[in-house]
Amino acid sequence: MTRSERAHYTRTPAWWVAGCSDVGRRHRANQDALCIAVRDAPERAALIAVADGVSSAQGSELASLVATETVVAGLVEKLGRGVPDNVAFVQSFAEANRAVLETRTGDDASASTLITAQIAGGDIAIANVGDSRAYWIGDDGACILLSTDDSMAQARIMLGMDRVEAEQGAQAHALTKWLGRQATNVTPSVTTHRPTTNGWLLLCTDGLWNYASSPEQMHAVVAAQLSAASSPEAVAVALVAWANAQGGKDNITAAVARVEV
Repeated sequence: MTRSERAHYTRTPAWWVAGCSDVGRRHRANQDALCIAVRDAPERAALIAVADGVSSAQGSELASLVATETVVAGLVEKLGRGVPDNVAFVQSFAEANRAVLETRTGDDASASTLITAQIAGGDIAIANVGDSRAYWIGDDGACILLSTDDSMAQARIMLGMDRVEAEQGAQAHALTKWLGRQATNVTPSVTTHRPTTNGWLLLCTDGLWNYASSPEQMHAVVAAQLSAASSPEAVAVALVAWANAQGGKDNITAAVARVEV
């Protein structure tokens, strides 16, 4: 994919899952990336990966692309031969880390965040390194932040600081875990969610959630888009457009899946 093609693109491998990535209003290059693989039989299943290249590391535009493609390919292979989910996540993230380390545009390796979702049989599993996020938005009005950021802001929240204060403080977006250059721990945090109602899974980079961080805020934003659009592709595109309307200060990626139980 060329630099110009990455300025704005969508992926819709099935009617029930799609993603959109956009350069935003203030950056020259899109350092976000997404990759989606789906299966419709014997049951509906999907693997979704979203990554945000670390802007301070040279080559992050390519690092995010390599991370998403490597982790999805690894998970497809491992889950296909029956490797347990947690083991498959750990091994595939390690492979993605090696691929990012090998991705060099100069003397230094690059770096990236990475979040991946597996949807199978109505169940959701999330694996994450960095500060890209996963939200569950249920048809019953529930909105749950499924992932935990690896960031200074999250560390402060865990020590008792208010979320708004923590996320607006100095070095709030400094990462405590990432893939690639100088990474010391690339084992993902893994969480599972079994929805009791139909709903939507959203994976996104901080270019979107910066404007609606809390589950309540994100629910309001997604609900507003759903009122005007019904397909995952339309919702993903609308979420990116909404973030750009808020200022688009960063690259923006949103992947949306309709999950029915």
